[in-house]
Formats: sequence, structure tokens, C-alpha cells
Amino acid sequence: MSANQAGRRFLADIQRLLSTLLYRDVADPRLANLTITRVESSGRQLVTVWVYRSFAADEAGDIPAVLQSLQRMTPHFEHELRRALPRRRLPSLRFCWDENFEKSGDVLQMLRELERP
Repeated sequence: MSANQAGRRFLADIQRLLSTLLYRDVADPRLANLTITRVESSGRQLVTVWVYRSFAADEAGDIPAVLQSLQRMTPHFEHELRRALPRRRLPSLRFCWDENFEKSGDVLQMLRELERP
């Protein structure tokens, strides 16, 4: 297995494990229905985890609260990843909001409106 394949597999494992932890270990309602859209490596010391959740119109201001909750949970996530992944040293996690995912939904909505007669 090449180093590139191993790196992609490692990031996929992180995404799968974090998704499981979010579902299993988190009781915070702000993190309900949160989706990890992608995981990217920024070198050996940092992994960026991109997240998204669709909000109702009155909840749109909750994005900073969601990211803050994730940041508080980061030590737990990192501990569980260390237990599950046989690596000598795991990178730190950083959570970011995936605005691109939101924009893709807007584009799909515009395309649907164009299809209507």
C-alpha cells in the first residue's frame, strides 16, 4: 500500500470513528444531526474536520455554538482516537464549518427551480 493510500485510509478511519463518537457519546442537542463532510490533513500535526448541519431559519446563528461545543469535546475525541487507532502519534483535531456544503444545496435548489415549467 502506498503512502498516499495509507494517508487516505487513515483519514477515512478518523472520519468513521468521529461519526460513531458523535452518534454514541454526545448528548448535546446542538450537535444532533451533525454530519462530518470531509477530513483533511494539514501535515502530520493537524487534521481539519469539516462539519455541517442544516438549520431551521431561526437557528442559523447557532454555528459558533456548535463549533464551541465540538471544541470542548475535542479532548474526548482525541483520547478515543488514540485508543482505537494504532499509531504512535495522532494529530490534533480542528473543527470547521463546511460552508461549501451549504452552497452546494443552494445551487441544487436553483437548478430545481429552473426545471420547473
